[in-house]
Amino acid sequence: MTVRRQIFTFGALVVMLLGAGCGDRESAVLPAEIDDAYYVQGKQLQRQGRSAEALNAFLKVIDRRGENPSPESQLEAGLIYLNHAKDPLAACYHFRRYLKAHPNSKQTPYVLGMVEAAKREFARTLPGRPMEDQSVRMAVDEEVGKLRRENDELRAELVVLRGGGAVPVSRLSRMISLPPEVRAASQLPAPPVATVVGAPVTPAREPRPSGGDLAPVVSRAPPPVNPMSRGGAAAAQPAPATQRTHTVAAKDTLYGISRRYNVKIEELVAANRATVPRINSPLRVGSVLKIP
Repeated sequence: MTVRRQIFTFGALVVMLLGAGCGDRESAVLPAEIDDAYYVQGKQLQRQGRSAEALNAFLKVIDRRGENPSPESQLEAGLIYLNHAKDPLAACYHFRRYLKAHPNSKQTPYVLGMVEAAKREFARTLPGRPMEDQSVRMAVDEEVGKLRRENDELRAELVVLRGGGAVPVSRLSRMISLPPEVRAASQLPAPPVATVVGAPVTPAREPRPSGGDLAPVVSRAPPPVNPMSRGGAAAAQPAPATQRTHTVAAKDTLYGISRRYNVKIEELVAANRATVPRINSPLRVGSVLKIP
């Protein structure tokens, strides 16, 4: 029994020594990462534009080295996943493996930027678009605010016109121009008082009730005739309709101008072919557009 135990113990020691020797030999034959045949092959395939095959070569380097760090292959694999395979989650995984192996290298800020880029790419694939472009949101908010201010100014203008008064001087200038006929009606001067030609004031005499001398009585002229009324001889003629125009400002767009004047974009472009040949043509600041 003792002999069998000794033989078993000896065999276990031999197996352990052989395993340690093989492990040392295996770790000793591993070359530097950038000298690995698969790494060199992956870089060559990258230069040839064969990204899928290059990714496969870099993954073989990572698998062969096992627990040994392979930061360069991790970085190359992450870039291919992000820029070509469009897999931001896999790219973020390999970038973090690089940062774990080399947290203080010169490329650390660059790799951190790639991690943020991978996060943004992944967020764009989500249904709610939580990271929507802030510039688009600011442009929409600015357009909404402009429309609200224009609406408030139009309401104030209508109140003044319905009251028959003039537009207050102290009010800020309008962001949009009113139609010429409305603007002309709000600035008409007060109608002049008409006098009847050929009806001078003449004294007249009436008999006094108690008798005696007659006292002169002054007859007054008839009431003035308002030329703005329907029965007046000099009724006001309607103001001729004039072409509406708009001067292009710095942030104006065809969509905003069409919404402002309640016209279609196609009609606006058709009326200004010389300035805006197409719907997507850029607007020149200072140019005057005709409003149909």
